[in-house]
Amino acid sequence: MKLSARSAALLTDTVARNASPLLRVAARTMEIRALSGEALGVEVLNADLRTATADDIERMVDAMHRTGRGVMVVRDQHLRPLDCERACALLAPHFVAQQPYTRWPGQSKPIPGCPHLALLGNYRAREDAEFGMDVVKGEVIGEYKPAANTLEEWHTDGSFLPMPKVAIALYAPQLEHALPPTGGETRFASCTAAFESLDPETQGKMRSLASVHSWEKFMRLLESRDTARPKVTATQIAEKPPQTWPIVRTHPVTKAESLYINPKNTAQVVDVNTGESIPEDDAKILIDELAAAVVGDGLPGNQKVYAHRWKRGDFVIWDNRVLLHAASPFDAERYERLLFRMEFKGEKVLGPTTP
Repeated sequence: MKLSARSAALLTDTVARNASPLLRVAARTMEIRALSGEALGVEVLNADLRTATADDIERMVDAMHRTGRGVMVVRDQHLRPLDCERACALLAPHFVAQQPYTRWPGQSKPIPGCPHLALLGNYRAREDAEFGMDVVKGEVIGEYKPAANTLEEWHTDGSFLPMPKVAIALYAPQLEHALPPTGGETRFASCTAAFESLDPETQGKMRSLASVHSWEKFMRLLESRDTARPKVTATQIAEKPPQTWPIVRTHPVTKAESLYINPKNTAQVVDVNTGESIPEDDAKILIDELAAAVVGDGLPGNQKVYAHRWKRGDFVIWDNRVLLHAASPFDAERYERLLFRMEFKGEKVLGPTTP
């Protein structure tokens, strides 16, 4: 009898999990290296997040900060939803703590036992109750947000919150037909590198500005791209009032200054010395110019951008404090995409080191 591909994968995974620690160590020596030919990012090879030690995690995160400019890719993982929860629990001490999902309109249904995990994409369940969820075969089980190749697509997550998210992780499960063959990359660009590229006079000007981040503006943008998406209510909007943050922030670990902007949800730009808002048109031009300094044209192949082309088993975590990121479009009529998404709690934004 020949096993199905799904059964064979599960059997292989079970054998690997039950192998003796001695054999696992003999077969795997963890390697951490810069992503070849990319402006940012490190990749971790020969590691298993199900069995990683605290020392392993510390080495990974240190390389992510010091070499990867805030992006880390751990290759070839075999993680169930609960494994993702445990992996993020190991990472959590370096990124404040795990963040439970408070689900707003359009987000995925919960996975039992996984309060810190959500699903992204247009993947349709292959069976009833897939991943233990309250879903039926054929139902789209992730939050699908159509992407665009525009500056407005680039963003940092949760900047509209009182404590913006410190880090985000995504995982591509070991499933067939859950990633498009072309498109669907997750793109990253360094806000630290962009700030460092500005001349001293411009850096000084940016240190005197703040921007207002609006959850309502963010949600209305998503609704405009997907008319079937549930609409947020006035009550929900009132629960997430706009937040004002400095345009230049300081990283608490590396102490480096970086731009802190969000083209997707900026409502105003304010002079911190006078408290006055600059004209709306001027504010949009400024944010777009700063975003262009970070991402260039924003497309894969741009020397400022690392475009992560997903493979099954990729686990990617990024430092949300120092990066802009954006999804790339793909043909959602022909292909499906599924990623597990995990968040880490927020912290107050530290302003510039130089007033």
